[in-house]
Amino acid sequence: MQISELINKQKDFLSYKLEAGFKQLAQQCVQTIDNTTKLNALLLMHMQEYQYANLVYVLDHTGVQLSANVNNVQALNEYQGQDLSARPFFNRADVKQPFYLSDAYISGVTLKPCISAVHAIVENDVLIGLLVFDLILEELPLLDQKIELNNFSQIKGDPEIRANLFNQNRVQSAMDQSVDTVHTIATELLCELGVFHIKLHYASSRATVWTYDDPYNYRIHVLDDIISPNIFLLYPKKSYPLAAKVSHKQIKQVLVHFHAMRFMDENLYLKTGSLNIMNGMIGLSFSCDGNHYLSVEEFLDNFDKIYA
Repeated sequence: MQISELINKQKDFLSYKLEAGFKQLAQQCVQTIDNTTKLNALLLMHMQEYQYANLVYVLDHTGVQLSANVNNVQALNEYQGQDLSARPFFNRADVKQPFYLSDAYISGVTLKPCISAVHAIVENDVLIGLLVFDLILEELPLLDQKIELNNFSQIKGDPEIRANLFNQNRVQSAMDQSVDTVHTIATELLCELGVFHIKLHYASSRATVWTYDDPYNYRIHVLDDIISPNIFLLYPKKSYPLAAKVSHKQIKQVLVHFHAMRFMDENLYLKTGSLNIMNGMIGLSFSCDGNHYLSVEEFLDNFDKIYA
């Protein structure tokens, strides 16, 4: 599922959770919208119920603020009367579509991630105002979604590096001279010794690895480490995880293709390659400073079309 789809699903969930309560308050605002004191008192009372709200206020139908800025402690009257018709959420809620949830943004006051919920205040089928809540994103009851990014992504790098691509040539690195040994050891680390993510830096002759036993910390190995079987003494044998999305055979095929891309051209060549067997993703960084991220299946199925 795309990131945008996951975000929209989250916003749909929040709308479902919030809309009914905000609709009731908007209906109560109809009775007090002409009396600022009563309106502020009503908003302050409801702010005690919404611990995830940072601020609430009411606008008239032209975007002029009728109420104070009300937080869960007090009503700040100095903001009353300001014109907020230029705010992105204005004109997004109306009689036909009374509830609107904005995109997330960083609050200029708290510097925390926020999202605005807007509900139309309607009397006799006529829009007379807008109820606006600024919500603290970190406090909201969000869905616990599993984020799986299996789609191909291509990210262009520094334009200056790309412009000078054909003015540079690949320089034989120390890892290049021992690349078969490095790949043999990388295969053993991934298949037998508890490493689930490895990043091979061909140009700078080093490797970064992450293990199941200590996933929050990475380990950097210089070339002398990763061309010596003594490295195996650091990593006790582990059973291959049942949840892995990559087979032993695929690991070996990926590294064969990494080899080919490293030496495929003197100008355009692989600088770093990474493989994560748990999420099944590959990361590639090239001499043009471009980066590709894709699943192992996409990489192996399309290698001859894209990279050969």
